[in-house]
Amino acid sequence: MSPHPTTLLGLVLCLAQTIHAQEGPLPRPSISAEPGTVIPLGRPVTLQCRGPVGVYAFRLEREDRFEYKDNYNVFRLGPFESEARFRIDSVSEANAGLYRCIYYKPWSEHSDYLDLVVKGTVTGTEGSGFDAS
Repeated sequence: MSPHPTTLLGLVLCLAQTIHAQEGPLPRPSISAEPGTVIPLGRPVTLQCRGPVGVYAFRLEREDRFEYKDNYNVFRLGPFESEARFRIDSVSEANAGLYRCIYYKPWSEHSDYLDLVVKGTVTGTEGSGFDAS
């Protein structure tokens, strides 16, 4: 005698809930900047967001959360960590401020804030956007 379809569905749902519960809470992402957090005006900087393996995308957010950039170009750093990079080719005073990361695996908590400081004076009109690379 074969099991009833509703019984099979119940078993599948229980198994899925057990697997999800065993994963536990998602770890918070981290954020860093290369070559550092204090950048001379006009120089490049790369903001790096890191999280667990299996992340679909990272989002880099400015402090106000209205300006953000998603990056689906996620690569694996090792057996447990993945990363996405957000490059700013030429920093300006408009790039200074607080940044944080979040990832989708589903959506995680936010990372701590990273304070990007731009040193120097404005000599022209520089762009304020960042690129995912």
